[in-house]
Amino acid sequence: MASIRVQAQKVGSKLSGMVVPNLGAFMAWGMLTAIGIALNNDLLREFIAPMLNYLLPLLIAFAGGRAVYGYRGGVIGTVATMGAIVGADITMFLGAMILGPFAAWILKKFDEVIDGKIPTGFELLINNFSVGIIGAVISIIGAIAVAPALTELTNVMSIGVDWMIQHRVLPFTAIFIEPAKILFLNNAIGQGILSPLGSTQLAEYGKSVLYLLESNPGPGLGILLGYMVAGKGNSKASAFGASIIHLFGGIHEIYFPFVLMNPALLIALIAGGITGTFMFTLLNVGLVGVASPGSIITIMIMGAGGDHLKILLAVLASAAVSFLVALPLVRRSKNDDEEFSSAAKEMENLKGKKSSISSVFESDSQTTDFKNMKLIAYACDAGMGSSAMGASILQKRITQAGIADVKVFHISIAELPTECDLIVTQEALKDRVSDKQPKTQCIGITDFLNAPEYQEIVTSLVEAKNVAGG
Repeated sequence: MASIRVQAQKVGSKLSGMVVPNLGAFMAWGMLTAIGIALNNDLLREFIAPMLNYLLPLLIAFAGGRAVYGYRGGVIGTVATMGAIVGADITMFLGAMILGPFAAWILKKFDEVIDGKIPTGFELLINNFSVGIIGAVISIIGAIAVAPALTELTNVMSIGVDWMIQHRVLPFTAIFIEPAKILFLNNAIGQGILSPLGSTQLAEYGKSVLYLLESNPGPGLGILLGYMVAGKGNSKASAFGASIIHLFGGIHEIYFPFVLMNPALLIALIAGGITGTFMFTLLNVGLVGVASPGSIITIMIMGAGGDHLKILLAVLASAAVSFLVALPLVRRSKNDDEEFSSAAKEMENLKGKKSSISSVFESDSQTTDFKNMKLIAYACDAGMGSSAMGASILQKRITQAGIADVKVFHISIAELPTECDLIVTQEALKDRVSDKQPKTQCIGITDFLNAPEYQEIVTSLVEAKNVAGG
């Protein structure tokens, strides 16, 4: 049975798969909202409510339904979600995340039942009527039952958040958020909990501090600064590039290996997170939409009017505290190249597994056909952040080695299985990749910038291709 962590990652991946493809729409809405409010422009302000209450939930529902059952699943998911939208007086992000995939699943099961039983010539008619009737029924159920239930649930959770803000205890959520991110549960927290609650605050106050809790790059930046100052070997050499990617690219996974090889740094992350959230609440700042990826650029774009400098100050304060706490911890550790490269092995020992790289290049070398390899998939949770960066780095190394017939592409785990000869992924996500595509060899890595596995893949390809050419 999969661990609770893996199950939570799967839930987060499904939630992320509904939100991430639509981030462009979220940003468009956020920019229209920020500009409309700042300029007090009536035309731009007219976009705010319809996009928030209709466009964004329906896009989420379509993405969720499509992930379950293709385009027809997207259509019926959208129809079903309209019921929740009509039946509620709050934004139905949660309703879309539930009804979109659920309606598509019901349609899929219905099609399986009637498969082969439809009279010739009636296929199109039955297919259209099934979407219409089932979608309408679920839509009514959504309006009568789902919308009121989710409204009450959201109200209770919102009251809890308001209580935490009023009593100054919201900063202590960092005790749970920061360690959870290291376990790749950031999507479950951000997309499943904070974003829906943030939309409720947004409707009431015009901004929400909840959008900042998980996306704040300050704590991770402090860790990387600690390694830049006191690190040694590869850890120090990698820290500068990682900090640029983390702060401006918004790929927080880049600092995870630095913490995994020195778990005491969780204290620094939590301290930085508490400081950042305390400053956010003290200065009464917030964002007008989801900041994903968690880049300082995205955060500044989505910042509420007049809050930008305050947000930047809070992020820098959280980075400073994280750095000050991390510095002695980094100095006290060995921080040598062996420790940095063994982060994956330490994590495997905790899980009771063999080294991922040895399973590819030693014991399973016969099943990995580098000679005829054409496609390498680089998979991550959302398929857009760390996987896009890792795929680009690996592709460059392969090209520089003079190999022109191997393509590396990035993909989300939810979109597996896919056609490829090898899969590369983050070590903590390897179990999920193997579950989705067990017959394809998978390599787990921890250092996105300088993973030793990259060079081993390139070396194996060069040797195999040279043999082929000879």
